[in-house]
Amino acid sequence: MISAEAQYRALVRVLPAWYRAERGDEMVGTLLDLHGERARAALWSELWALLALGVRTRLASRVAPAHTVALGELTRVGVLLGLLWGVLRSAGHAGDDLWVMIARPGPDLPLLMHSALRSALIRDLILLAAALVPLALLVDGWRRAARIAAGAILAAGSLWGLTRYSLSLGPDLVAHYAPQWLPLVLLLLAFHAEAPLPPARPWWWAIGGSLVSAVTAGFLFAGDLNGFAGVSPLVWLCIIAGTGCLFLRYRTGQRAAPWTLTLALCIALAVAQTLVLKRSFITFDVLVVVQISLAGLVVAALTVSGIRDYRRAVADH
Repeated sequence: MISAEAQYRALVRVLPAWYRAERGDEMVGTLLDLHGERARAALWSELWALLALGVRTRLASRVAPAHTVALGELTRVGVLLGLLWGVLRSAGHAGDDLWVMIARPGPDLPLLMHSALRSALIRDLILLAAALVPLALLVDGWRRAARIAAGAILAAGSLWGLTRYSLSLGPDLVAHYAPQWLPLVLLLLAFHAEAPLPPARPWWWAIGGSLVSAVTAGFLFAGDLNGFAGVSPLVWLCIIAGTGCLFLRYRTGQRAAPWTLTLALCIALAVAQTLVLKRSFITFDVLVVVQISLAGLVVAALTVSGIRDYRRAVADH
């Protein structure tokens, strides 16, 4: 039978090694004291605090080894860019549906198609709110409200997914919905009480620009935002942003490892999401292969630059 001390030492391993070396024995002793006193409520409270501390120390922002601070910063930038992609994608598809409904009103649009477009518009607006609300709250400094909103959205989304896709859950569904829900999970983990909040003004500009760009793309490619040959125009906006990041890095010499690495990951997920969505009707002709290859080159360049910057940042720290 495993002793209580062995169990608690195993639980304390949720903390990183550098933190366990400083306070691991002290925390095991506290848990053993509560276990001996049979203070069940206090023990569960301490275990919950231990799990929360494990997250904070593994995604730290200040007093921690350089690689831990870099990982925390990388995760927080990923949250912001992932939510921004959710805003861009959902707003684009909502604009696409709305423009088709406006351009072909009443008798020109079959009743079944009108009903399907209305349902799609409602779904896209819900997904837009699911990304925009936590992001806006976070950018405006409402950390606790953003975390509550993210938790509520994840709970509602999980219930909806289990009821709708309980018999058809597979890799395609995971690849399709991961860019939408993963940033919310990481928001709960990475934006703890000790984490810095993002600067408000640049992110409000980014949110406004994404909304305008997405709706404009939806109007320009009305009815064809999903059926566009090759990679979606929305993904191309992300690829252009990644190319701009590489250009600025080259011209200014600034080393922003979190931005380059997370842009690489976000673009790769966006391309994968688009291809999964189009798998049933996309034709991999020369044009499609060229587009995907160009996207892959941008992702590879961002990844290589980001890894170099990450190593340099850790070494300088």
